[in-house]
Amino acid sequence: MQPTPDTASDTRTGTAALQPGSAVGADAGADSTHTSDWDTLLLQTHYRHTPQAVVSGMVLSALIAFVLWRVAPQPALAVWLVSVETMMVARLLVAYYFLWGGGREQWSLRRWHQIIHVQTALSGLSWGMLGVFYASIDDPLSRTALVMTLMGACAGSAALIGAIRGTLSTFGALAMGPLIGVMLTRGDLAQGYMGTALVYYVFLVMVKGPARISHAMRAQHADRCDRDRLVARLEDAERVGQMGHLVWNEATRYSMLSAEAQRQLGFDSALVRSAREVWSRVVSEDRVRVIGLSSQAVARGDRELRFDTTICGPFGTRDLRVVQRFDYDTQGRHVQTLTTTQDITELKDTQRELHTLAFRDVLTGLVNRAGFTQRLHERPVQAVLMLDLDHFKYVNDTLGHATGDRLLVMMAQRLGTCLRSQDTVARLGGDEFAVLIHDAVDHAQLERIARRLVEALSTPCRIDDHDIFVSASVGIAMRGGHAAETEPDPDTLMQQADTALFAAKASGRSRHQFHSEDLSQRTRDRVTMEGDLRRGLAERQFVVHFQPKVALADGRIVGAEALLRWNHPERGSVSPEEFIPVAEDSGLIVAIGAWVLRDACAAAADWNRRRPPGEPPLCIAINLSPRQFLNHDLVGTVTTALTRTGCRAEWIELEITERLLLDERGQAGETLDGLRAMGLTLAIDDFGTGHSALSYLTKYPISTLKIDKSFMRDITTRSDQAGVVRAIISMGHSLQLGLVAEGVETPEQAAFLREQGCELAQGWLFGRPMPRHEFAALLRSRSPAALTPTA
Repeated sequence: MQPTPDTASDTRTGTAALQPGSAVGADAGADSTHTSDWDTLLLQTHYRHTPQAVVSGMVLSALIAFVLWRVAPQPALAVWLVSVETMMVARLLVAYYFLWGGGREQWSLRRWHQIIHVQTALSGLSWGMLGVFYASIDDPLSRTALVMTLMGACAGSAALIGAIRGTLSTFGALAMGPLIGVMLTRGDLAQGYMGTALVYYVFLVMVKGPARISHAMRAQHADRCDRDRLVARLEDAERVGQMGHLVWNEATRYSMLSAEAQRQLGFDSALVRSAREVWSRVVSEDRVRVIGLSSQAVARGDRELRFDTTICGPFGTRDLRVVQRFDYDTQGRHVQTLTTTQDITELKDTQRELHTLAFRDVLTGLVNRAGFTQRLHERPVQAVLMLDLDHFKYVNDTLGHATGDRLLVMMAQRLGTCLRSQDTVARLGGDEFAVLIHDAVDHAQLERIARRLVEALSTPCRIDDHDIFVSASVGIAMRGGHAAETEPDPDTLMQQADTALFAAKASGRSRHQFHSEDLSQRTRDRVTMEGDLRRGLAERQFVVHFQPKVALADGRIVGAEALLRWNHPERGSVSPEEFIPVAEDSGLIVAIGAWVLRDACAAAADWNRRRPPGEPPLCIAINLSPRQFLNHDLVGTVTTALTRTGCRAEWIELEITERLLLDERGQAGETLDGLRAMGLTLAIDDFGTGHSALSYLTKYPISTLKIDKSFMRDITTRSDQAGVVRAIISMGHSLQLGLVAEGVETPEQAAFLREQGCELAQGWLFGRPMPRHEFAALLRSRSPAALTPTA
């Protein structure tokens, strides 16, 4: 881009000075509103050239006075000279006032034009007085000098004031009028011809000439304004697009920079005299690369080169996208390089942000699943550890997802303290984490790492006055110990670690497990079992068995617990301990639980309709899965089962786990209240083995505590076990809750419970779980003595 001409610069300055709002009167402000840049330019040009023209005029007037001194009346000539010189001095003072005395700011544009017209008229009269001397001069040479002087003054004024409308014609008429009048009135043919010629001269130079000059100057000014506007628009476009341009000339070894390139690179001038100065803006660690790229492109004769680089400019470190286009002469010599630079710092920042979002977990700051997968395949992996927080879902369900998120952040921080910087730690989603070990490790080292992780993640967390106890299960898969052709690939390692994690959770949680082929087989078996469970539900392979619940005081059967059994067509009877965890994990427990509920309600309705008059109704206990309880419309499901089977609500007791009572969001309380309002009774199953919830027993509508069978084995031989059972029974009585002892197998256990005041019991002593028809037959036998335990 070429430097801006001085004239354009003055135009902008003058326009600003003569705008409304400057220190002028109201009339000047009004006039300035309609003043064009063109008029302002003419005014400034006139006064900028006035000193030179005035000095020339003063010299010219002195010279002609000297020439005519001997042939013209001297007193009159002296008066004329003094008047002309005085007028010239006055014009100099006015020009000085305009240019340097603050006149542009004090007077309006219209007033300055009026002053120019007055000055023009006075100057014309002054020079016109010279023509009067023509009549008194007889010397032909002196006359000729006089005529040439006036013609020169007119020509000079055309250059000075020719573009200002009306001034040149006024000057010409006043300056040449007296001389023409003298020539035309002398009667001499030659004089008359010369006078006529001077009239034509005045017409051409002083009338037609100004119009042509004005038109040409206006066209030139318009072209310049268009060019300035185009340059300004290009500069605006460069600024908006953050694109700069540099032109390197191989012959002059100079670079010409656009305004945006100057801004980007921090140069004060559009001309840079050394390529080294431009390259110095590139950060040092990338400078050699980009110079090499450019040099190699020229050496190959490439026409274009594109690359990204980083510069250190006036605005700090910025990213640039560079496109270089090379021009060559006919001999193939490099003559010029046009470089376009675009500031892409914001784009690069956005790309880095997107990369972070794509490969980083927003909550914990760890690598996410996508980043984990990338590193799994891009870097060598010696071992994969899969981690899962035990019972984390329970934290979300009871204390809310916000608390769960805070717990995940704390767990991520603990993981970082247990591992090395070269290890990759990732959160794959939910409460699932993973670790990649990239350097060589052996079994013992992985064992230590896994134990450290389990220990760190199992430490209680304090969040909002809650001590949250979670543990971690870890599955480990490693390279080594395989034949070279059977070494697992990264995806297989991850799958094996996931299999080991599932085994660790199935083995009791809060532990680690190395992968083995047996684990893979068990995983395949689990997948098979899940498919069998789905088919079993569709083909009605499940049955409900009922275990009698008796009153310890007299041995009466007061109810039963409904227990699910699976008769697989190929495997035979499948233990609930084997298929219930799979049903829980797969979510099938919801559909299975709804079916059990309907079947148990149908049985309760059938048996109670057949009860002899006067006998109390049987109460059937049904276990509920946490998934059924918290994640589904349990009240609606129970209502539907009761309605379809004709079962009354008081004939059903629903058993829930102890940990459900810790729900802080109120969902458990709302569901329990809804069930209790229907008339169902609620029991806590396996009391004493789960999370402590004693403070919640009075908060929720609980009717019964079921003492877990793990306390029954040694109550007659161990005082501590007996003490625990006594405490539970005593607490139940204090809270006016019913008590049911599970797992009673010996008469001694039954006698102890009866002595301590436990009302009900169930176990093999009174009957194993049996099909519906066998339990109905047992009810019909009405033989309580056979069920009464002996002391």
